[in-house]
Amino acid sequence: MKIDFHAHSSFSNDSQAPIEDMVKGAIEKGITHLAITDHIDYDYDEDGVINDWDFDLDQYFEAIKTLKEQYQSKIKLHAGVELGIQPHLAERCNKLIKQYPFDFIIASLHTVDCKDLYNKKYFKTRTNAQALREYYDAYYKSVIQLDDFSVLGHLDLYLRYWEPLKSEPIRPYFDQIEMLFKHLIQNEKGIEVNSGGYFKYNLMSNNPSDEILKFYKSLKGEVITLGSDAHTPEHIGTLHDENLQLLDAIGFKYVCTFEELKPKYHSIKSLLY
Repeated sequence: MKIDFHAHSSFSNDSQAPIEDMVKGAIEKGITHLAITDHIDYDYDEDGVINDWDFDLDQYFEAIKTLKEQYQSKIKLHAGVELGIQPHLAERCNKLIKQYPFDFIIASLHTVDCKDLYNKKYFKTRTNAQALREYYDAYYKSVIQLDDFSVLGHLDLYLRYWEPLKSEPIRPYFDQIEMLFKHLIQNEKGIEVNSGGYFKYNLMSNNPSDEILKFYKSLKGEVITLGSDAHTPEHIGTLHDENLQLLDAIGFKYVCTFEELKPKYHSIKSLLY
């Protein structure tokens, strides 16, 4: 069994890869469980213009249905979405979640106070401490309003975009992260291990960092998924085996897949050995 529960296709605004090419690429890499989690980000800041990043979900689900049937003997496909969250978007996000039969929903914070992290505007008007405090506050306020989701995406995403934060200690912000994690644990939600920063942003760690993963484990967090954040077929499954070994070393017992938004637990040791 080999899992990638964070991958994008050309349904996303930031990928040119046809969805079938992503499925074929996953099969070539030996992936047995794949979630295509294309982007929906409402009120997204693109160079100062607020737009919606979305796609035709009816077409997406039709494509998933066709590909499930076509490749059912080779791979198990899961219908997913990476949903950009902000505190003021709760009603709109909840409506979407109820409208479609997702297997898996990644809740990701890409924008804070209507300022996008990718284009760095958010960081330029804040100290490091202000940037992190506001980021985790917005994440918590967004998550507690969501009716349903599966995991939080690339929790320390800011490390990809703002170099000064790479040397900022994370422990002073554990009070906020603990509130977030306790909410997840109480509701059988989780986090992902996202390897996308390695090949796209030259990070030397996953998102989130090992320190945050260990903190999640110390709070008895168990729901965790593996994702490459691939936008092209060649990056699917990046560091899959290495990250299973990492989770095992930290003390995690399981890695999860999701069906109909319910976690399924798979023994890490059985996957490794």
